[in-house]
Amino acid sequence: MPSAAEELIWGNPDPGDLRLLLPLAFPELLGWMGGLAGLATLLSESDQDALEEAASWGYGEEGFFYPFLAKGSSIRNKLELSNSPFFLPRSNEIEFYREDARGCLLAPVRVQEKLFGFFLLELGSVPDERQILLLGLFCQKISGLLIPSFTSKESRSKSGKGEDSLGALLFQLSRGENSQLEKFQKTGTIFIQGPPASGKKTLAKWIHRKYFSDRSALSVSVLPEQILKLEKSLAEWEKMAQFGSIIFENLEEYSLNQQRILYEYSQRKTAKCRLIFLEKQGSQPREEFIYFRSLLRENRLELPAWKEWGRAEKRSAILPIFQEVCEMHGRPDLNLSQGALDSLVDGSSCQNLEDLRNAIEEAVLNSGSGEIRNSELNQEKAKGVSLPDPEDLDLRKAVEAVERQKILLADKLFGGNQIRMAKALGISRGSLQYKLRNLGLG
Repeated sequence: MPSAAEELIWGNPDPGDLRLLLPLAFPELLGWMGGLAGLATLLSESDQDALEEAASWGYGEEGFFYPFLAKGSSIRNKLELSNSPFFLPRSNEIEFYREDARGCLLAPVRVQEKLFGFFLLELGSVPDERQILLLGLFCQKISGLLIPSFTSKESRSKSGKGEDSLGALLFQLSRGENSQLEKFQKTGTIFIQGPPASGKKTLAKWIHRKYFSDRSALSVSVLPEQILKLEKSLAEWEKMAQFGSIIFENLEEYSLNQQRILYEYSQRKTAKCRLIFLEKQGSQPREEFIYFRSLLRENRLELPAWKEWGRAEKRSAILPIFQEVCEMHGRPDLNLSQGALDSLVDGSSCQNLEDLRNAIEEAVLNSGSGEIRNSELNQEKAKGVSLPDPEDLDLRKAVEAVERQKILLADKLFGGNQIRMAKALGISRGSLQYKLRNLGLG
């Protein structure tokens, strides 16, 4: 029976089995190379912009973290641009786990010009051509095994069917008419009201994509108070959105001057962005500029609260959100059981779409099987911070969301070992424990 390393080299295993075979094959590969310690990383299944440890050997229980490979460092940049292995000698700035290591051999795993992972082998001497060639060929084989998985993920990410179906559902729930979409296309403004987390931004993006999918949509939640700064910001946002759409959130908080500037911008005849305004239902506007509020009333949509949705409508929303979260976290294989679906539809813990998404995300991240069951829906922790919207300019909210995502990923990778989690996250154990409590994860 061939060893795991031989299976990887001579066989053609499924890409899904790669993470099972690598930990078994890695010690053997390290032995062939004369390595002292080392690790292999692959693109994270939960975060497509992060690399995670897939296999390692030769370290203690707490593992070892290489700061010189942090994203943005000069060595990481060299690795991302390299097509072949290279040797990195020990220096005052570059530390290794083994004291007798002279340096390490770094080899990228690339798929269609994208860095999909790397191998790091600590060596007791400068590697010869045979070692470099062997590791390079091994990485090429891993790349070849990953190509089918990468291609299918790319095609799924380009489809966008889940977002479109949810947006269309929200438009239906708002009792929208085609005449309103045509008016937005012509005048360039539309106003959406609804309770918190009722899908206002999702509906706004659907409207934008329906007519201006070749351009960007930018979300803005806070406006500069000073008139000159706001006018300058509008000019910058135009460029960032490529003259597509600007989605203005929290409209009820805008001052008289801010409303006046936005109204004047909407009346411009020269090239400009389309404007989509979002406001919390039932909120009292801070101030009212009569011409601006009149503009909003001319083309208005109103979303209902989650509790007012019918069962069929809730089911229609849950499935695309579940599919989107599974794709985002690299778990397209997951299914949602009938019991879990009924629990999300009929349960009282989800009060809005944000609660729903967070409950699904927690279940996907913590699932160890191929199906989400009712018992895996951690209803008590559902009200966390959801993943950040790439176009959202609310820095505090985005930072909290990214912290939560990375901590959940570290918890999964290191099995809850807080020492290793803190080391990989680059913070102290005390800071990690504080963040776990603050984000409702501990």
